Amino acid sequence: MPATPAWSAGDVVAHLAEGDRAALATLQGPWELGGSLDEWNAAHVAAHRGEPPEARLEGWEAAADALRWHLAALDAEGWRGRVPWVAGTISVKTLGVLRLNDAWHHGRDLADATGRRFEADAPTLAFLADLAARTIPGGLSRRGRARPGAVILLRLGGGRWLLGGAAGERPDPGATPDLVLEADPLAFVLRAAGRTTTDPWKAEGDMDLAADVVATLSSVS
Repeated sequence: MPATPAWSAGDVVAHLAEGDRAALATLQGPWELGGSLDEWNAAHVAAHRGEPPEARLEGWEAAADALRWHLAALDAEGWRGRVPWVAGTISVKTLGVLRLNDAWHHGRDLADATGRRFEADAPTLAFLADLAARTIPGGLSRRGRARPGAVILLRLGGGRWLLGGAAGERPDPGATPDLVLEADPLAFVLRAAGRTTTDPWKAEGDMDLAADVVATLSSVS
């Protein structure tokens, strides 16, 4: 698998199933990662090696269905609830979007590896683009390149995000951007997920800030 060279297609399926099981577990009660994210992923994938492909696929389908059924039963207050996850406490809505992001990208990986088409419908692409856009401030801070007070305007198709240069910052809607990035939504989503390495945007303004975004952009870590 090009995106995950250490894993087979079956390993990716096992990874997705375990992610959905963990998401359901944290929605239903106390949950903690236990070790690093890499260790957690490796242990779960290793636990399913030797299982036939059909068993791994059935396990993923069952785990995904159980998570969807739980989410579908939530009311507005339930979606606003907060739960522990791999990088800290997040909203239930964010957890759902993260599971969608993981499933879509790995689903596309599997399709690429088997020569099949894999498209993003408009609602799914909108969710993926929104997640990728909103990771910019946090990524700058986590990777030591925070730019407090900076304002970034991101345009993806018809979408528009005004973002801060550090985690937790929310620029005034009337603020003048220091950097403007414009890209095709799908191209940006794939770049943020590490599935491409070329920068798909046009950039205007502070090129040093643009370089920091390039170095820290990730929607999957």
